[in-house]
Amino acid sequence: MRKLTSKEKILVISIGVLLILFVLKVFVLGPIYDKTSIYSGEIEQGKVAIRKYMALEHNRAEILKAQKQIEGYSSLKGSDEDKSAMVMSKIEAEARRSKLQILDMNSAGVTKVKGGVTLYRMNLSAEGQLKNFLDFISGVEGANILLQVEKITVSVKDENTGLLKIDMVILGVAFA
Repeated sequence: MRKLTSKEKILVISIGVLLILFVLKVFVLGPIYDKTSIYSGEIEQGKVAIRKYMALEHNRAEILKAQKQIEGYSSLKGSDEDKSAMVMSKIEAEARRSKLQILDMNSAGVTKVKGGVTLYRMNLSAEGQLKNFLDFISGVEGANILLQVEKITVSVKDENTGLLKIDMVILGVAFA
């Protein structure tokens, strides 16, 4: 083997240093950088979660108030017949409260909707004054179980007294 000149020694040493730096970068610094970037991503996700939970905690009173309102809507429990009976009794109670006279009320069937929602349709025929009718609609829409007036047909029964005949379909909504 021949002896290297000083320029060749410098070149070999430079290549050796570059090779050592490359090996350090690939096998030591690269995995460290990858791990730190993974950990920083997890830390950022944790910070986002903490901010979200802090916002929930900040709005806790409002959330609890809304939860109490919603709990009333999930009060339909039991079999389908029990739920239909509860819807009918609530409609009857609202009619009594608003002084609306019920002529006929019957179930028009049960419909299952996706998402675990069940609709209980009730046909109602009643008569009363316009004020009683408006009070009834207001009471049904504001009931503690979820009721919705789907269809209304109003006709005048007696023009002199202002008596109205009302046929309507009311939906009772239950969540599974």
